Amino acid sequence: MSQNDQLLRYATGEVAEIGDAVLIEHARTPGAVCYIISSAQEERERGLEEPGLMIAKPFGLVFWPQSEIVDPVVFVCRKVSSQ
Repeated sequence: MSQNDQLLRYATGEVAEIGDAVLIEHARTPGAVCYIISSAQEERERGLEEPGLMIAKPFGLVFWPQSEIVDPVVFVCRKVSSQ
């Protein structure tokens, strides 16, 4: 992680990780974190203007910006590893 990268955290303080189970849309829609956009380079590559999470939900992908405070991503649990 470079100096310009940042850890993205949920409102409850946990660091976001790929595979996390989350709720979006006022905690009504389940999803899973599939990408974490945390650097300026990743933002440019994806045509975004700020860091955030790409979330897979039942009907597609959605970008949820880190700055969203009215309807934040709600952390549910970590992905269970299949070891």
